[in-house]
Amino acid sequence: MLALLIAVAAALLGGYLLIWGGNGVRRAIRAWSSDPLPIEEAYLTDGGIEVEGVADPLSETLRSPYDDARCLAYSYSKKRRERRRNEGGEDETAWRAVESGGESVPFLVSDDTGSIPVVPGAATLEAATAYSSHAEDVKKTERRIDPGDEVHVIGQKRAAAEADADLGDASAYIGDGGETATFRITVGDELETAARMFGRSLGAVALGLILIGVFAYLVLTLVPGPAVEVGVSGI
Repeated sequence: MLALLIAVAAALLGGYLLIWGGNGVRRAIRAWSSDPLPIEEAYLTDGGIEVEGVADPLSETLRSPYDDARCLAYSYSKKRRERRRNEGGEDETAWRAVESGGESVPFLVSDDTGSIPVVPGAATLEAATAYSSHAEDVKKTERRIDPGDEVHVIGQKRAAAEADADLGDASAYIGDGGETATFRITVGDELETAARMFGRSLGAVALGLILIGVFAYLVLTLVPGPAVEVGVSGI
């Protein structure tokens, strides 16, 4: 019975990862095949858009929790190393997250043709580690978007009146919406965005295939008929 439950769980999780990863690959291909718009043209485009430029403060900035750095968005995590003895009497060590979170404020993305606000509240933020510390049994990590960072943004152009923030005299902004397949802000350029999306999606597809393989193996070994037909002995 336990093996059957494991097989069903592997099939369900594997199927989910295959679907999620496949959709991610399609989004990555779409991002790679389209070029970022000059920001002056973004104001003339409806629906999903893609821009690239420098992140600049709009009206306010944040202070990151660990590094106390001036930034536009951040995520952080704190992990503690815990030691325990397993059932076999051996000592084991594992890192457990004890603190995590993030915050962002609206900011501008600027290029040679102009600037447009971005309201990143619902976005997937892809930023490199900007701060890391490791003291004894505690690790702290901080990822940030800082003023002056080069960013690549995929989202939906929306009217400024729809924003829950003060966007100054801007007529539009980039945010989330039903006309974009993804709302993503990456520190870096289009190549880095596509590489991150491909890497995560292909990893999910690979893990999904492994889990489907586990399911198939368990079914063949648990059900005598199919196992005999393919030459696998039952257990």
